[in-house]
Amino acid sequence: MVWIKRLSLLVAGLLVIIALLLAYVMLFVNPNDFKDELKSVALEKANVNLRLDGDISWSFFPWLGLGLEDIGVAIGSDPEILQFDRAEFGLAILPLLERKIQVNKVNLVNLKASLNKNAQGQGNWQLDLPDNTPAANSANTPKASGAADTANVTANTAPNNTDEKIKLPDIQLDELRIENAQVQYRDEQAKQLINATLNVQLNDVQWDKAWPMVMDIAVTQSDLEGKSPVKAKATLNANLAVFPERESLSLDSLVLSGEVESDLLPASPISAKLSATNVDLDLPQENVLVEGLALSVLGVNVDAKIQAYQVLSEPQFSAVLSVGEFNPRYLMTRLNLPLPDMSDDTALTKARANITLEGNLDSITAQPISIAMDDTNIEANAVVDLSPLRWDVSVAGKNLNLDRYLPTPVEKSEENTAEVPPVTADTATTAASEDLIPVELIRTLNGHVGVVFENLIVKKLKIDKIELDSTQSHGLVKVSPLRASLYKGSVSSKVNLDVRGKTPVLDVIPAIDGVQIQPLLVDFMDMNKIAGATYLNGELSAKGNTVDALMSSLQGDLLIDIKNGALVGTNLTKTVCEGIAAIRKDKIDDQQFGPDTPFETMRFPAHIVNGRVSTPGLKISSAGIQVTGDGVVSLPNSSLDYQANVGIAGSELDKACHVNEKVTKLAFPIVCKGQFSDDPAGICRPDIKGFGNLFADLAKDELKLKADAEKARLKEKAEAEKARVKTKLEEKRKAEEERLKDKLKDKLKNLF
Repeated sequence: MVWIKRLSLLVAGLLVIIALLLAYVMLFVNPNDFKDELKSVALEKANVNLRLDGDISWSFFPWLGLGLEDIGVAIGSDPEILQFDRAEFGLAILPLLERKIQVNKVNLVNLKASLNKNAQGQGNWQLDLPDNTPAANSANTPKASGAADTANVTANTAPNNTDEKIKLPDIQLDELRIENAQVQYRDEQAKQLINATLNVQLNDVQWDKAWPMVMDIAVTQSDLEGKSPVKAKATLNANLAVFPERESLSLDSLVLSGEVESDLLPASPISAKLSATNVDLDLPQENVLVEGLALSVLGVNVDAKIQAYQVLSEPQFSAVLSVGEFNPRYLMTRLNLPLPDMSDDTALTKARANITLEGNLDSITAQPISIAMDDTNIEANAVVDLSPLRWDVSVAGKNLNLDRYLPTPVEKSEENTAEVPPVTADTATTAASEDLIPVELIRTLNGHVGVVFENLIVKKLKIDKIELDSTQSHGLVKVSPLRASLYKGSVSSKVNLDVRGKTPVLDVIPAIDGVQIQPLLVDFMDMNKIAGATYLNGELSAKGNTVDALMSSLQGDLLIDIKNGALVGTNLTKTVCEGIAAIRKDKIDDQQFGPDTPFETMRFPAHIVNGRVSTPGLKISSAGIQVTGDGVVSLPNSSLDYQANVGIAGSELDKACHVNEKVTKLAFPIVCKGQFSDDPAGICRPDIKGFGNLFADLAKDELKLKADAEKARLKEKAEAEKARVKTKLEEKRKAEEERLKDKLKDKLKNLF
């Protein structure tokens, strides 16, 4: 690109020609005598109406000077588009002999320009000139076209061969001043009206050297009726250097201060200051370098270094941005933006960031990204492909308490419950119908996100570390794996969210290993009903876009195992003794019972249908207690309806309830029924009817045992009497046999 060299040569040539013409005219002609002729020529040749109401004056030595006063320019019959009160120009004569152009001053005073574009896009500054050149008349012929192409090639190549041979004349401009220039631009197509007032001053202008530049401008933009105006004021100070041989520009010590005012802005006025140590523009290489860039606005300070390459052909850039520490609360207040309801008044008071960027028209890479917000630190890397849009983001952070940025939970009490008006059906329906998942947003997502975060608090849930790897593909979000370390255990899951259809579908495969369930439930749900190391496996699915819909549609199966735990706030031994005492119409000593029911293992499968959790096969085992049970936990209603059968070791019941060993062999029914928010100590109670049936059955068994024992005793007695009689008869028979034997012996003796 050589337009700077060409422009410089053109300016130099024009200045020389003007100087020679002025010298001739000054000697022989009074320019005021030719006003009418100048007007006539301008009108005839260019359809331009000139108004020359003031004098035309000049000087010859040592300066060729030209002065014009009270000038107006109009196109055809339109109103004047350009006016100025005074224009002054002065050119030194002697330096021209040394190929030097020295201008002492160029002043334009009270310049006024009125530019209009109609609804068809035609501007009042555009001239309709007849084209009478031969080339133009024969432009449609093949020969003319070929000649024109040859001429264009020659025109495009010839300057490149001659530019290096021509030495540009030195130009020195002592002062360029534009005072009180007023420009009005009216655009019927865009329905836009712009009024601008500016002042410009340049001093000591020379090639290859920096010269000071000062400009101030005031701009007002509005609709055609002047409504909804946006007003801006700016002041620019800089040192500008032009290097024609290298075709480059340089700005240093740039300071731009401005102010914007409008009712359309959230805050008005807004003041800003932009400064730069150095700005370099290399046209042949199409490179731009900005160093020491600093922006200050509304208490936010941004420092940057920017490099751009091939900006006109294949743009590439790199940048380093640093946002100094600022107060987001103060910024939002200055912008008249409502602050979110946050539970911590010190939240959102400190923030800073550092970002390194590079990219082109196809992709942007941000690496690294460093953000600090209050006590939270985040490091991230991101790659964004622009066509089609896709991203790959990695985030690592620590120390984030989201509860600080959420509203303070409203605690229920009798006092504030009385003050709160009852919730109407319409209000409840509206709350239930609020979308939980941003479906339309998720459908636009396409990329990959990886997150590692340490020391995270969400809804009072304390997470030591969380890791997730997520892919998003136009409505299908997959999180695999999702791992978290919390409450002395770990959680790992796979999650799929599909919003491609009419209703969002959520699938979860959870796994819990050794998580202490008591502090987790206390922190997350303020529910203190169970303790122990929890192990879980299963599959869950749900549909819907509200909390109620997801809870009501929840399906799945889980296997839960809790070890070395306790039923907190519920002592099943006490509950059993209360049932026994109620049957006996007696009382128990509460001091003999602890508040909880410790156990070694609790194991149960959970079958979930439409948010209702049934747990057939529940077993709780410990040295002093054995429990089986079944029932339903309703997640949509936050309630449970459960029955447990409790068997307690004899030594425990003997000490607590003073019962015999037979009673300890019973499995006592206990009913747990109520809301999650109810007091654990009162949610479980003995099934008195069941207890009565147990003792009735026990009494029947005891009577049967007594009857059987008596029957056995009588039978034993009869058998004993029978045996005694039999023995007596046998003894008598034997005695008779002995007597007969003796008698027989006596007879035999007498015989012999």
